[in-house]
Amino acid sequence: MRGKFADICHGTLKEDNAAVVMIGDISHFLLRNVESDFSNRFFNIGICEQSMVSMASGMAIEGMRPIIHTIAPFLVERAYEQIKVDLGYQNTDVTIVTVGGTFDYSDLGCTHHCYNDIALMRSIPNMQVYEPGSAKEFEQLFKQTWSNGHPKYFRLSNHSHNQNLNVSPGEITVVRESKNNKWVFVCGHLLDDVIEDKDIGIFYVPTLSYITDDSLQIVRDMIKDSDRLYSVENHFKIGGLGDFIQPYVGTKIKQIGLDSKFITSYGSYDDLRSTACIDRKNILRQLQ
Repeated sequence: MRGKFADICHGTLKEDNAAVVMIGDISHFLLRNVESDFSNRFFNIGICEQSMVSMASGMAIEGMRPIIHTIAPFLVERAYEQIKVDLGYQNTDVTIVTVGGTFDYSDLGCTHHCYNDIALMRSIPNMQVYEPGSAKEFEQLFKQTWSNGHPKYFRLSNHSHNQNLNVSPGEITVVRESKNNKWVFVCGHLLDDVIEDKDIGIFYVPTLSYITDDSLQIVRDMIKDSDRLYSVENHFKIGGLGDFIQPYVGTKIKQIGLDSKFITSYGSYDDLRSTACIDRKNILRQLQ
């Protein structure tokens, strides 16, 4: 997904003279071609994430369309007030793209973990929140929402699922119908984990801030006789996917995700998933 992000930045700046890319001292090598070809619209703001958000807001108010980028804990958590006030309250057309959510930087310890970015971004009025599960999905969501006049948050990951899906903003994709009247809502790369349960129906949710009326009606029609609903997500259950879906469906959802506690141990990404009980084995066990 990060490679696709670099390609999208280059293509967007080439096609849209109002586009600007700003980074917080990260991804210099990844974006070297963007900096080389568009040096007058590429800015490394340094480790000044709050300032980067406010600068982007000012640019957007003056007609530019900034893309701002650094890792999730240093942007979402450190600059939350600026995102809330300068992007959400002002409803500015700024696109936030982060990496490093949850355990993607597992070996750097819990200061570099970010479990609550989805909850924080969902809490900001006007903010559109997207969690693509593949490079293809990121490209589709980015292009369909570019220059739509609203602040947007894209959570990218080092991990992708292996399903070939087409997605659109606000739409829920029916990946598979249920054989046992059980349904699971899932987002991001964890789709590959839940798909191992061959009987359960799967709704894939790449947008975590709004649902189109048509998509919602399809979901309601399919689950109307079911009382066994689940959500599976790679972030805090509080404010996450299950909390997002619950008001729309009425039926109680069993949430499978991260509990509200710090993971203080070190290890690989898979090690920490196991510690948090959101590895494939534990997900499938909780879907029973």
